[in-house]
Amino acid sequence: MGRIREVVIGRDGTAQVVLALVAVESYELLRRLLHPDWPLAIRHAHDIFALERFAHLDIEAATQALVIHMSPLVVALDLFYLAAHWVVTAAFLVWLFRRSRASFAFYRDALLGATALALAVHAAFPAAPPRLAGLGIDDTVRSFFGLDIGSPQSAPFSNPVAALPSLHAGWALAVGVGVASHARRRAVRWLGLLYPAVVVFATIATGNHFVIDAVAGMAVVVVGFGAAAFSRRGSRPATGSLIPSLSRRGVEQPGSSPGS
Repeated sequence: MGRIREVVIGRDGTAQVVLALVAVESYELLRRLLHPDWPLAIRHAHDIFALERFAHLDIEAATQALVIHMSPLVVALDLFYLAAHWVVTAAFLVWLFRRSRASFAFYRDALLGATALALAVHAAFPAAPPRLAGLGIDDTVRSFFGLDIGSPQSAPFSNPVAALPSLHAGWALAVGVGVASHARRRAVRWLGLLYPAVVVFATIATGNHFVIDAVAGMAVVVVGFGAAAFSRRGSRPATGSLIPSLSRRGVEQPGSSPGS
């Protein structure tokens, strides 16, 4: 019976995670339907850069300069940028589903809400990434791999002028908070806290986002968390807490599995 229960839970969890990722991927499909307004997007990018200079946040060129001559590191950052957004998020959702069904539902709804809000911002405020804004910042993915993931020529396959907000940074914040809140091992919790910073560093060093893009991405995820919490007010989850406090990490939740 235990084996049957494990298989059922595994299949249910896989279905739940696949549905969540498919729903989020619909954001990518809808984003591609937005016709890129290149002149406006580049102008917005320059506005963002001007705001960063005013606030002394314009670290994009300096950050890239730190790594650009270290080819193995740049390649690693490129691969991390291309893959971690989906791979780490999917792994996190699978892990969270096994740890706490209620928390999984909460994070799923928060991510979907944040993604919908990001799509609305992209439609209202198209913004080019630093690498396409004529600011002297290199497109490292194109330079090292020859991949064109954002230019007028690649517009039919993606929307390269949807840099603000950065969902790479936003999703990373959600994953980091989730791991730090639910993992039992101290080392894993620290990895959760570090993960958003590594993602932001990678997006900036590879020329894909401004600092303000990352801040905006995290902001829409915070709004997503707030909306998910608001929708659940008055209802008590079975686990007693959607984001268990540090003092409750050692308590097994229904459907959870041992380990981190």
